[in-house]
Amino acid sequence: FTEKADYLRVLGALDESDPSSPQVIVPNYIMARPNCLESSNLYAICCRNECEDLMGHLETRIGAAAAEPQQILELVSALPSDTVTA
Repeated sequence: FTEKADYLRVLGALDESDPSSPQVIVPNYIMARPNCLESSNLYAICCRNECEDLMGHLETRIGAAAAEPQQILELVSALPSDTVTA
């Protein structure tokens, strides 16, 4: 990510629970208002992102704040979606 910490903080996409290692909260970043289409001055169109369902699946299976890369790899390689066959 090239965005500054202040910007990510405003989006609600910066996890600073460990000040020595801030991390981006990917689902919050992806679904942030700047990623929506501004239809008019009154409203924006924010489409449901397929990644949200996939991330929810991973979060449920992992059930922790962190996971080993091998576990993530195994789960991701078995994820089916509307656009990709597992």
